[in-house]
Amino acid sequence: MDQITLAVFFGLMIVGMALLALFGVTAYYSFIVLKYVWFKRLGPTVYYLITGDAKVLPSK
Repeated sequence: MDQITLAVFFGLMIVGMALLALFGVTAYYSFIVLKYVWFKRLGPTVYYLITGDAKVLPSK
């Protein structure tokens, strides 16, 4: 292989690794946000709708 082919190959490999890392970081922080929204907002609301227990709702 000549130098241009190697440069393109390694350049594309680095770009691919960067995109994979970006996807991983995005998925990780999205999971944290979804977990927060579920446990702090939606979870108690769904529990209240099922049981009618208003003590589980977050008080402000």
